[in-house]
Amino acid sequence: MNFIKRTLEISKVYRPPSGSRKDEYDISFQEFFENIKKNIPFISKLPAGNSSIIALIIIVIAVIWLGTGVYTVGPDQQAALRMFGKFQSIQTSGLHWWWPSPIGQRDVVVTTATRQLELGFRSFGNEGTKDVPDESLMITGDENIVDVQAVIQYRISNLKNYLFLVDDPGEPDRQIPNGAPDGVTLRDITETALRQVVGRRNIDDVLTTQKGEVQDNVLIIMRDINEYYKTGIEIIAVRLQNVNPPLAVQDAFDDVTRAREERDRIINLADAYKEAEIPKALGEAAKITEAAQAFKQGRIAKATGEAEGFKKLLEGYNNSPEVTRQRLYLEMIERVFPSLNKYIINDSKILPLLDIDANTTQIQTSSTSGP
Repeated sequence: MNFIKRTLEISKVYRPPSGSRKDEYDISFQEFFENIKKNIPFISKLPAGNSSIIALIIIVIAVIWLGTGVYTVGPDQQAALRMFGKFQSIQTSGLHWWWPSPIGQRDVVVTTATRQLELGFRSFGNEGTKDVPDESLMITGDENIVDVQAVIQYRISNLKNYLFLVDDPGEPDRQIPNGAPDGVTLRDITETALRQVVGRRNIDDVLTTQKGEVQDNVLIIMRDINEYYKTGIEIIAVRLQNVNPPLAVQDAFDDVTRAREERDRIINLADAYKEAEIPKALGEAAKITEAAQAFKQGRIAKATGEAEGFKKLLEGYNNSPEVTRQRLYLEMIERVFPSLNKYIINDSKILPLLDIDANTTQIQTSSTSGP
């Protein structure tokens, strides 16, 4: 700093108020280098010609050095500024200046882009993928082994914590440099959270029915661990890719899966049959119930009417027993006689009594159905 201050001071050259422009420049140039010689001891010991050239070179180098402090931060970037290695501040997008090295350092990092970590496999673009079983083989809660591959999406949320609070050896195969916590640190956090969740569940939950819940639980645990370690990373999503049993027992699991699918198919057919038959049975039951109710009401009404008629008959009998008895007798004869064959007994002859009403009805029916 003193060197720069002295350089700025010696650049303030006195110019005489009179004289030609040629003399002005000659005197100013001469006084300028005289001041440099006085303030920089090792230049004053050099020969007169060499000292002027060296001073000019020093000034040019100083200007170039200060010019290297100009830098640009893109709209998707942030810059972490340090002075003598100590963190100072964060700069956002725009044109800025900061002390060049070795006084100051700056780290410009893309912070808004979504990055991803692959657990259990590595993808190499057009070359395909490579499985990493050391990361993906896990034990479930029912003591089965399952091969779980996952993709973690994340971004940098706190650049200061990301750069300076967590040390990490990095991962060359994922192009993660030394010191970035999204290398081995983030991979270990992912593996820890995933093993913890898978170890609490049955293998069926992980393979088929509860994948969504497994992803949500892993996401919650990873966020808690990242917040505890202050890695400066925000976990956006956890996606389970391939979840399979180990290859040694793959055929057995496939058989179990096919049997389970067949069971589900039969259950679905039974449910469909049940849903079709239950309404029919309910309708038939309602029909029978309504008929029984109608029969019940009819019998009750008939019994009530007969009881009321008996009461009236008893009342009439109490008022005039002989008349009531004779009427009952005649009514009974009237009900019984139509169903019997009737004959007329005249001396020694027995003649059948013709039923005129029945004969008349028969004659009318014959005449109606005739040609």
